Amino acid sequence: MREALFSILGDLHDAVVVDGFAGTGALGCEALSRGAKRCYFFDKTTEAIDAVHENVRRVGLERQAIIRKCAFEFGLVNHVREEPDLWLLDPPYGSGLGAKALEAMLESPHVTEGALVVLESGGDDETPKVEGFELEDERRYGRTRLLFYRRSSGDVVDGENEEQDGQEEQ
Repeated sequence: MREALFSILGDLHDAVVVDGFAGTGALGCEALSRGAKRCYFFDKTTEAIDAVHENVRRVGLERQAIIRKCAFEFGLVNHVREEPDLWLLDPPYGSGLGAKALEAMLESPHVTEGALVVLESGGDDETPKVEGFELEDERRYGRTRLLFYRRSSGDVVDGENEEQDGQEEQ
């Protein structure tokens, strides 16, 4: 499935990637090895973050990796400082965290209209429908699905919005 995903994604040269719910970091490491210039890795367990550190070290791409032990939503708000081209989300199947991640992403000025979000889910999981994201494609690989989303035009958070700026300060 990973090989199929990266064949679909094509050229990642100079892309900025987020590997949310990183687990071992396999998706982010694959993106880095295929030319991504940087990858943010987020996971909330110590075991996962230790595995990410080890795997990033093995591929020799430590300088391009930003690794944080935190929940995806916290990392999105507090650690992403640029506009990633690709968001790879692999939350635990059946957890509902995919929809929650998409909802959190609606509030971020770093999730741009051109960015692609790939959400991995179980074959029996309900397809998240989050207003502000359009499902562009779905691929099945055995009991796994890859859902390809893009931010809907007109729904991108404007960093200059005064109302939003006031809400962030509260």
